[in-house]
Amino acid sequence: MTNSTPPEIEPGALPVSPPKPKAGERFWLHLLFVGLVSLMVFVPGLNGYGVIDPSDGLYAEGAREMLERSDWVTPSSNYKPFFEKPILIYWMIMASYKLFDVHEFYARLPVALCGAFSAVALLVFARPFLGARAAFFAALALLSTPLFVTVGHVAITDVPLTLFMMLGALGLFSRLHGAHWISLAIAYGALGLALLIKGPVPVALVALILVFYLAWVRPKGMAGGYQWWWQRVILLHPFLGTVMMLSIAAPWYIAEGLATKGAFYHEFFINQNFGRAMGTVNHQNPFWFYIPVYLGGFFPWSILTLFEIRRYFSLLKKRWVLTRRASLELFAVLWLVLILALFTVLKTKLATYILPVAPAMAILSGSLLDRVVRFGKTRPLAWTLLVFVLLVFPLIVICAPAICFKLNIDIGTLYAFVGFGIFVWFFLVVATWAAFKKKAEAAITAIACACTFAAGTFVPTGLQSHYVRCDYPLFHLLRRVVRDKAQVALYMRDSPAVTFYLRRPIREIKTLLDYKEYVQAGKKPHYLLVTTDVMQQMKEPPPMWTLLEKAAKWHLFKIDPLE
Repeated sequence: MTNSTPPEIEPGALPVSPPKPKAGERFWLHLLFVGLVSLMVFVPGLNGYGVIDPSDGLYAEGAREMLERSDWVTPSSNYKPFFEKPILIYWMIMASYKLFDVHEFYARLPVALCGAFSAVALLVFARPFLGARAAFFAALALLSTPLFVTVGHVAITDVPLTLFMMLGALGLFSRLHGAHWISLAIAYGALGLALLIKGPVPVALVALILVFYLAWVRPKGMAGGYQWWWQRVILLHPFLGTVMMLSIAAPWYIAEGLATKGAFYHEFFINQNFGRAMGTVNHQNPFWFYIPVYLGGFFPWSILTLFEIRRYFSLLKKRWVLTRRASLELFAVLWLVLILALFTVLKTKLATYILPVAPAMAILSGSLLDRVVRFGKTRPLAWTLLVFVLLVFPLIVICAPAICFKLNIDIGTLYAFVGFGIFVWFFLVVATWAAFKKKAEAAITAIACACTFAAGTFVPTGLQSHYVRCDYPLFHLLRRVVRDKAQVALYMRDSPAVTFYLRRPIREIKTLLDYKEYVQAGKKPHYLLVTTDVMQQMKEPPPMWTLLEKAAKWHLFKIDPLE
């Protein structure tokens, strides 16, 4: 037997602390933890609600229709060609349908997996510049960004787009700072996929960020002349990269142009891209629209990084004398500011348009949290957490019933929010205890985990509540349509969810001729779905319409063609 008696410590000798994990071991621990947490944040809540119109249903139904007719080239909506987005989102969902089944969960699964992989990729790319701990905090910050997690739970293009833009931007940035050529291949491959998910805009944005960064860090005088620029061009191989991107995206664009005889090019490039930029398409919002979206959608990191504005200005002043960490921070600042400024100027605005700034925000937040640990000033943090744990959080719980009643949130959702909130409160109690014990890393880790847990539980719960209030009533009315074996049409509205659930083309009545053709065609009964806003414009329905049922914003009418 081996002697289990611990060796004696000589008098006056300091006790030996347990060895810290090696850098490689810590990286794999962080990678495993972030990977598991990412899946837990994005995947479990995907099956808690049905199709959320319009965008969630648009891509779920479009992919189903393409799969039904075995068409892998032309997207469709309600069995008609649909040219607003390129093909990749449909391919992703179609592949999920082929592997599993046609279901809302599997429509959202590819997007959710892109969200999970985004956090893992951020950890890998940020680590050589920020260090292990800051990169770990950055990944958790991304997983706890409310807007990013919310969009990752619906079947739309913005989270995959954010992933591809992040891989492109960080891959090129890493190559500039000496990374292996594989980072260049990843960057251009990802940007090629970005061309297939959203078109040329994301590639142009990454190029703009990179050019601004190089212009900012360029040395003064002759040292920063054309030779300096040419060296960066050689390092990034943009011509070879363009060939790689086009080899990925061009085959489909050519095939789609041939299949639609050029109609796709006119609709997508002229109307959708140029039209949205000029504000001639829908979604026009005021100049200040992104201020509340940014502050609320990226909370708490949007508020936290405001305290670091002075540091970010100092980074802009230092320019070419930056450390590797400061270089990535400067790159992230330019990334964030340029995208926010550009989309603020454009007339067409949607909350999801600024989602690609989420990785930049996460990088800045991770670096900030790491500096808090390194400086070790935990006393102000401890007292702030104590006030939140003992005063703010209980006050939120007390006000929760009134807030839910005001927002028309059901009691079950209220109980879920309170239950999950207790776990968040527990994380914050641990953070408070660690801060008072001057264990800064444990305190910051607990805070990051609390935010991640909150995003991973509150978001799917909120989406489920939204579905029950807004979209489930439509599903309820469609069950009556199926039970009565009726025809149904949409009046002055479209709804991909109707087509998705009924699995057949749905007539959209927008003119008097459409209405006449509908009531004269097919067998009885003829049903009509009308929304509340359309009803208000009509003031009162025609006498031949009989209201069968009303559910939320939807009215189900029966039409007698003989009257």
